Amino acid sequence: MHKEAILTSSLESNALTLSDNGVYTYTFDQSGVLFLNLKDAKDLTINMQVAPYVDARLIFWNESKHKITIVENYECLNDSRLNIIYGELSDGDLDRTSTVNLRQGSSLLVEGASVTASTKKQVLVANHLEINTTSDLNNYGIVSENGHFTLDVVGKIFEDARGAKAHQDSKVLTLSPNQHTLVTPKLLIYENDVEASHAATVGQVDELQLYYMQSRGLSKMEATALLMSGYLLPIARAIEDEELRVHVQELIAVKVDEICSIAK
Repeated sequence: MHKEAILTSSLESNALTLSDNGVYTYTFDQSGVLFLNLKDAKDLTINMQVAPYVDARLIFWNESKHKITIVENYECLNDSRLNIIYGELSDGDLDRTSTVNLRQGSSLLVEGASVTASTKKQVLVANHLEINTTSDLNNYGIVSENGHFTLDVVGKIFEDARGAKAHQDSKVLTLSPNQHTLVTPKLLIYENDVEASHAATVGQVDELQLYYMQSRGLSKMEATALLMSGYLLPIARAIEDEELRVHVQELIAVKVDEICSIAK
């Protein structure tokens, strides 16, 4: 079993490539950014704690070409902030379960982009355990030919977690009738003094949008590529580091071109 612990006291940003199976433990004791690039590992457990008053940003980038199973456990202590950015553009299968425990005054922001031509299953759980916690879970996906995509998004507000705010937004664009997509938003609420909302849409490319864009001189494939980019680029805009943001934008453009070339 491989274990790795990183204290971010002296790190404003850190990039790691995870190629080995095992358990990885991270502690954010000061504000910072951690970039995790998933390569050859097939079975991972990520344990992370965010110290009180710390602003932590975690970027997951999956380049694995085989099936990978990931279990993620997060503990956000008092008045901390955690932003998780998921870039799931890999060709391999994925089975992810992510659970975040929110303590008093802490907040969670998830921004996920997924391209599925294989089988991908994601379960994202935000547990509001104490007062004045916030979760915003935003997930955007593209499912192409023969893709199987399952997304469960759960916001659970426990008893006495007064002032909690739990919001979800999931949008999936399907490019073929030969695919399977299931998005399940869930709000489990055991306290009255809270705010909660969820929205989920699954659908094919809007023909009216395509028509409008083609009337401006774009080909159908160019218009489709722009719409797909619109689903994926929000994760890049969320990255503050300019060099990393440009790199992620380039990777998204390559993936969109690849999908379009297959669809021709």
